Amino acid sequence: MRLRLFILLLILPVAQISAQSVMGRLTTSFYGWQGRDANDAKLNFMRGYENMQLDANSGNFSLGTNFQLSNDFASKIGTDPEMRLSSLVLRARHIADAVDISVGRQFVFAGVGNGIIDGADLKSSFLSAKVNAQAYGGYNVVETRKLNWKKNLPNNSFFGAQITGNPLENLLVGLSYMNRRREPDAFTVVRLDSLFNPYLVTLQSTPYVEEYASIDANYDVLPNVNVYGRGDYDVNLERLSRAELTRIGVLSSLYVTADVLHREARLAYNSIFAVFNSNSTQEVEGGVEYEIAPSVRTYARYAYVDYKDDNSQRMTIGGSYEFVSASFTRNFGFAGEMNGLAIQATYPLPDRIFVPMIAAGYGSYKISPEAETNNVLNGSVGLTYRPVPFLSANIQTQYTQNRLYNNDVRIFLNVTYWFNSKLN
Repeated sequence: MRLRLFILLLILPVAQISAQSVMGRLTTSFYGWQGRDANDAKLNFMRGYENMQLDANSGNFSLGTNFQLSNDFASKIGTDPEMRLSSLVLRARHIADAVDISVGRQFVFAGVGNGIIDGADLKSSFLSAKVNAQAYGGYNVVETRKLNWKKNLPNNSFFGAQITGNPLENLLVGLSYMNRRREPDAFTVVRLDSLFNPYLVTLQSTPYVEEYASIDANYDVLPNVNVYGRGDYDVNLERLSRAELTRIGVLSSLYVTADVLHREARLAYNSIFAVFNSNSTQEVEGGVEYEIAPSVRTYARYAYVDYKDDNSQRMTIGGSYEFVSASFTRNFGFAGEMNGLAIQATYPLPDRIFVPMIAAGYGSYKISPEAETNNVLNGSVGLTYRPVPFLSANIQTQYTQNRLYNNDVRIFLNVTYWFNSKLN
């Protein structure tokens, strides 16, 4: 009943808006596999998903939503049917020719602050669009993305701001701040009174807090050379949380990257993990991409990661030719040893109505030099069918074999329908 009421509340505002255009996408998916319960008995699963994306526009106003309904049709799961609301936002643009306002559930991307809020987001530009400002705030939406506003707002909030500007022609500088709080669920424990009689006590932990300030800059040294730098500061733990420097260069068919990264463990203040000692990592990575011919590309990357008392490395090489791509990855050192090979081929048939694909991968890994080697084999075969531009269907069979699953076969099927209507 709650799901039906929610869908009705979504449709009614769209129907009442004198919209100039309505566009959207409906995707129906099914994912089937076999598993086992706690007693090692076989269970069949057929998970169904319905994703809906809808946007209605009228002048300077728009209403958009994106949500997912899911249910298992082969086995009973306690949380079914389940709904995840990713966005439901009303936008008003160019208010007084100065401000864009968004209200509702929405994604926020503002420098160091990113996530989902149930609240408001304001954006504005100054000095002929050379300076841009953004401020946002509201409920902090948890991973389940359910509709729940029962908790105290100050202890479950997410707010922040960002300012970006162009002090020089080829230089973009940004300053940002975020404050995110999440209150853990209360729980009950048994305590003893002075006479050793048991009684229940409800405990409520203090909110987990993340508070960061950041500065980043992007500078075009030359038309084909770019440098990016960023630094994040943890206000509560009083330390530099992240520092990054990236350089990108393009020389005709040659593309070169170089990255230097300092990173601390990102821990919420007041969480149990914040009381333990943690160490930072330093990482250096370089890469090159080379276009041998218009349809032939190759690339290679190497990274060195320095820990407190050890180090690890990783490398990747690969390439693509028209509809075929392949890559090889190797990790070794403190983080464990791994070798992986992946190959994929996709070949569109005439008019691209049918697009078959095949992919395979093999990997071997061990978590330490003394540990045994584990092998992983996987593959998939699929077909995409698009009879008309606004409708497509995809079916895929997936196979994997590892130390936990001897022969695991899964089926994935989805159908997507796009629509775009101009009403006025």
